[in-house]
Amino acid sequence: MKISKKTWIEIRGMTLVYFLLLEVLLVATLQYWPQIREALEKNTGVFVNLMPGDFLKRIVRGMADKSPDFAYRAYIATEQFFRSVNIIGIAAAVLLGTGTIARERENGTLEFLLSRPIKRSSILWSKTWCLTLAVTIPIFLSSATIIPLTRLLGFPYHLDWGPILLASLHGSLFVLLFLLLAIAASTLFRAQVHVAFFVGGLIVTEVGVYFIKGLRKTSLFMLSDFDVYMPILAGNRSPLQVFLTWDLWLILAIVLLYAFTQRRFQKMDL
Repeated sequence: MKISKKTWIEIRGMTLVYFLLLEVLLVATLQYWPQIREALEKNTGVFVNLMPGDFLKRIVRGMADKSPDFAYRAYIATEQFFRSVNIIGIAAAVLLGTGTIARERENGTLEFLLSRPIKRSSILWSKTWCLTLAVTIPIFLSSATIIPLTRLLGFPYHLDWGPILLASLHGSLFVLLFLLLAIAASTLFRAQVHVAFFVGGLIVTEVGVYFIKGLRKTSLFMLSDFDVYMPILAGNRSPLQVFLTWDLWLILAIVLLYAFTQRRFQKMDL
């Protein structure tokens, strides 16, 4: 419990900033929707032709759909989940995860931590669950304000809580995957900068592959793009379908990464 408390004290400021970034971007995004909607309605063909990839063309067509509700959901899927969760969420996960073990080693506190009468598995779990809440709860909190903000801005669109929470859960699992990857790397490398370089390099590679037409299907970001979130927000995917199609594999990868990290931490030298 003391380890979790210490971890929370160290990261609470970053967690708050992370949430505020998500929320500020969301508010700004929603405020600009009427202008974007109007421009898309008048020049749909022009915007579609300007998009270099088929998936980008689908995004534009979705936001220009004749159904106002469908178009608004496409906008939310793109801006809140495809953009903000992937960019800000993953950045927060990497920032918080890289220092889990490597920072303790750099600060010279790892020896003291491991000398306490606490199992290494308990130390790792205490840190991990605290970090897990720090990177996932802000996603749910920010997404939960979408409906109130929609009403506050006077938009006549209908949104349901179920799809938003389901999309938030999926986005949280995707971000959690990168958190566990960063924690695992933190047990492999001695310096935080090396952890960040490794994880950051992997992310850049995956993003690069995502934008290459022939290789796109091999990118991890296929699990967290517009074609995933739009069917969820449109209400075309049940929780069971989302779980069996995407979430099951994310959970399996997270569990395997945690098992690897725990094994590595148990055998790790100072």
